[in-house]
Amino acid sequence: MAATLLAGASHSTRAQAGSGGRQLLPIPPELRADSQGQIKLTAQTGSQSFLPGLTTQTYGFNGPFLGPAIRVRKGEQVRVSVLNRLPQNVTAHWHGLIVPGSADGGPYMPIKPGETWTVDWNIIQPAATLWFHPHLYPTTAELVLKGLAGFIIIDDEESAALPVPARWGVDDIPLVLQDRRFTSDGQFFHRFNEITIAAGYSGDHMLVNGSVNPVVQPPRGWLRFRILDGSNGRNYRVTTSDKRPMYVIASDGGFLSEPVKLDVLPIAAGERYEVMIDARNGKPFDFLTLPVPQPVMRLAPFDKALSILSVVPGTSEGEGQLPDSLVNLPPIPQTLPPISQRLVMQMNRRKQADKLIDATGLQKMMASGATDPTVVAKVVELITRGPALPLKAQLTANAINGVSFSFTEPGFTAARNRYLRWKISEGQDKMLHPVHIHGCQFRVTQYNGNQPPLYMRGWKDTVPIVDGGTAEIYIRFPLPAMPDMPYMAHCHVLEHEDSGMMTEFSVP
Repeated sequence: MAATLLAGASHSTRAQAGSGGRQLLPIPPELRADSQGQIKLTAQTGSQSFLPGLTTQTYGFNGPFLGPAIRVRKGEQVRVSVLNRLPQNVTAHWHGLIVPGSADGGPYMPIKPGETWTVDWNIIQPAATLWFHPHLYPTTAELVLKGLAGFIIIDDEESAALPVPARWGVDDIPLVLQDRRFTSDGQFFHRFNEITIAAGYSGDHMLVNGSVNPVVQPPRGWLRFRILDGSNGRNYRVTTSDKRPMYVIASDGGFLSEPVKLDVLPIAAGERYEVMIDARNGKPFDFLTLPVPQPVMRLAPFDKALSILSVVPGTSEGEGQLPDSLVNLPPIPQTLPPISQRLVMQMNRRKQADKLIDATGLQKMMASGATDPTVVAKVVELITRGPALPLKAQLTANAINGVSFSFTEPGFTAARNRYLRWKISEGQDKMLHPVHIHGCQFRVTQYNGNQPPLYMRGWKDTVPIVDGGTAEIYIRFPLPAMPDMPYMAHCHVLEHEDSGMMTEFSVP
């Protein structure tokens, strides 16, 4: 790995990267189908050191933490097997991959310890950056937190013809952003208490590809970063330390029609964006995340601009270019079908959480713009010491359309292979809800009553709503999902998903 990352780096950059104990950015290995057309995954236990002198017990796919980058091509047919070597049930959901409900890996498809689950993929969608992770209800949050996640990269002829950087781990660099909180002995902390159920998981350490504050040493030139918000609940506002712009070239489900220039990229849990950055001058820069509006997510170190990755270009020249145009996206008709499905995110225990938060003085502290250590300590106490909710209270804490998810509640039905118009909202709620829909890639047609921002106008499978906002989407389901193996629609704040903010639907 280090040899790959150091390719093109000068001796001085290598020394700089190694100084102060900075780790080189880990790059997930590519995993392609073998000669029999098979891809094999193993969910396994492991351990890794994230903090000095401490060892954390972890889960991973084909390794101790996180997983490989599965690489497939449009038109390819592969057989994927998942062996469970964990001491508990697991599932493997292919987030953004268009497969039948029977192969989707949702909560109806648990894999018991020692068992293997095998499914067939027929890749019918264009080049994109997708990912995979567990979807076991109601323990998805804890399984992802322990490390079960990996990339799925789809290639196609159209993307291969583009001049964008394409050397994996060299100038085409995957980044999974995650936050974590640790116990005193170095283990991952997680508790379904009143604050976490409402605000989502709030860590105090930032990980990129499972590493704290790493360095990457690409060639100088145009660089491509595939950014996945793989956090349980945290959203980010990504920017660069020297204000050099980012050019968004792809969203969840594939390339945009043309690059979109941004100074700050908002990204929510479950979303992916590909950006290109001009590093032809060879000057190093950092990726930063800026504070977000949600008060609990503004606790230190996220209360100010936080460096999450240093990029130190070497002396070799890169090969990629930023094209003026990318791919032809199908036009959205001016006349859309009537809204056929509404999904309203609801928080049933928000008042209880608000009361606890208000008592700490956090809202007043945020309004003042100054950090009060006493207030921060009170909020951290709620996060780390607040008692876990009884399971029944957890499973009914949140809902969609007034109903908390359960395996006994009937879902709705969506027409197959027909373009539909759905509306997603959150009523009087103000929380951030990145809403993910299985079995499809959709287009956002309205965002808070207006045209969506340019970087959101490509293929999406996850759309964030916040502050009482709404999103209308143009959506089609090409493959079936039967009632016994349905698709899911849910908030991708995993603590919301694991507490009822999920619904199922079939596509006959």
